[in-house]
Amino acid sequence: TMKDISYQILDILEKYGSGPDGIRKALGTEEEPEVLYALSPIRENLLEWYDWKEKGRLLQIGADYGALTGMLAGRLNQIDVWDRKDEDLEVVKRRYPQAENVNLLKAVSLESLEPESYDYIFIPELKKDLLFGLSENRQDEEAGLKDLLRLLKKRLKPEGQLIIAGFNRIGLRIFAGAEREEETVSLTWRILDGITKECMDGHEPAVYYPVPDHRLPTAVYSDRRLPEKGELSNLSVAYDKPGFRYFSEEAGFDELLREGQFPQFADSYLVIWEK
Repeated sequence: TMKDISYQILDILEKYGSGPDGIRKALGTEEEPEVLYALSPIRENLLEWYDWKEKGRLLQIGADYGALTGMLAGRLNQIDVWDRKDEDLEVVKRRYPQAENVNLLKAVSLESLEPESYDYIFIPELKKDLLFGLSENRQDEEAGLKDLLRLLKKRLKPEGQLIIAGFNRIGLRIFAGAEREEETVSLTWRILDGITKECMDGHEPAVYYPVPDHRLPTAVYSDRRLPEKGELSNLSVAYDKPGFRYFSEEAGFDELLREGQFPQFADSYLVIWEK
């Protein structure tokens, strides 16, 4: 299970510096997977390819150690980063001290944000503590997620886009022996369908499949371009603590691709709905 390491990241930035050289040095020295997820430039592959509106304004829900914030700030007019924890926002501030278009929303309620004011709303990781601070539905993850997305949709401009990334609860990795991420809310094809109907007025989303997952994606596929046989390799290196590996995930995906079932069992989703 991933732990929150914002204070540790602040210490690392203090020690090595927050510029590219400092980050490279930190990645070469620190060994925890959490540090890799927080600082690796591979994180940017998730949306680096996306065609952003040049003058766009984006609301990021969850500081996510600023993993994609720098790349987004280079593409868009304004990034507002919202998080419940001041120390998580502080990481973003330390990583991008020169970025004048990155605005930290400290002690701001999402309800107080102006309706129809964002071109994009982006949730890089569906964390339970993020959701349950915002919803009465503390016991029911799905209901909590839908409450949040309905609230956020009102802050989107007409034709604005809601972008979320998360693990698939029935991703092949889980069946191959990886541990479930206890602190994240996972998705499935059924949950995505429910969000589309109940939160996004039935507007069908564009669904992408980051491989090996949304945290360290080396490739991003879609239904227009699915992986080919043998293209998915070394997937198990993405495991933090694999427990037991019951079968070859690579061979399993080749089989699923042949049967047209890859989307249901992909390990992660990147989903983009238009209002």
